Amino acid sequence: MNSEREIRLALPGKGTLESGTLAFLSECGLKVNRSNPRQYLARISSVPDLEVVFQRAADIPALVQDGDATLGITGYDILAEHRGNGEEEGEEEGDDDDLIVLERDLGYGSCRLVVAVPETWIDVSTCADLWHLAGYYATHKRRVLRIATKYPALTGQFLRRHGITHCKIISPHGALEAAPLTDTADLIVDLTETGTTLRENRLKLLDDGVVLRSQACLIANARLLRQDKRALHLTSIMLELIEARMQARNRSMLTASMQVESADEMQRICTRVNQRLQGLVSNLEFQVLSSEGQHKASYHAYTLSGVVNVGSSASELLEIVATLRSEGATHINITPLTFRFAGEAVNVRALRERLKRIQ
Repeated sequence: MNSEREIRLALPGKGTLESGTLAFLSECGLKVNRSNPRQYLARISSVPDLEVVFQRAADIPALVQDGDATLGITGYDILAEHRGNGEEEGEEEGDDDDLIVLERDLGYGSCRLVVAVPETWIDVSTCADLWHLAGYYATHKRRVLRIATKYPALTGQFLRRHGITHCKIISPHGALEAAPLTDTADLIVDLTETGTTLRENRLKLLDDGVVLRSQACLIANARLLRQDKRALHLTSIMLELIEARMQARNRSMLTASMQVESADEMQRICTRVNQRLQGLVSNLEFQVLSSEGQHKASYHAYTLSGVVNVGSSASELLEIVATLRSEGATHINITPLTFRFAGEAVNVRALRERLKRIQ
């Protein structure tokens, strides 16, 4: 019966998380084929047995936990609010029903859940200041602080951690940034990427007011993976490709040709280049291509190769080229990596070990 069950991957169906997810999966060799953007169902050609279903990002944790989808991608902030817990301790223990995290950070959709207060609160810049202000309101104004948020569970946990009890969490309609301006709330806890929208609405972040840092994450239903070997196999394929793509990000393969008298001299050049370019180049190695006799000297052609750890920085790229040229290198090629596979995928091994522990 399990073999007949549709293996589903739930993806965000709207907003920047949708576009970011589709772009990321395409980079991983998992391009989603959807001819009509209004379609709720789609397929991935490279994994034909996997059905893609588009849903609201906020609904995906529940879909996966209930078994309506085997896998899902959503924001970690959404997952944490669904669990009612932003703490990551114990996440590997599998004690959160059937819902498990396969990849905590997929590298896109970055944002922060933050505490923001009016700029006019010049004496409030930390959570300790907010604690004092809450006490002042309770004593002198006979009311509690009103905090507007769409993340009541995470906000409540954060407030308790800082001992702030004289407060009330509310969930107003519309933009949260407007709540203090319309006197709907005194302060807010909201998502931000750059903080620009908060500043434009005369709000400021507390110095220690980051409730949670979030990115897109990959989640799964552990029960379905344990019961269905086919589902586990498809998940392993996805994890292999995702890990290899993430390992290749901002990395390129470097090759350069050199004419050197001996292998010892080549080794010295390798050591010097590694020292001068520490942090930019790794795994630098060389190999003999050919040797040519010329009088009494013997010259050897070598290829120098390694992994370059640069993204879009032109200055770092030219620094690498200049260093290699100074050592006599020619025909320097730097080719961006698409995938970088290790001997064994760490995330696949971790999943199998985890499933054994929670059986």
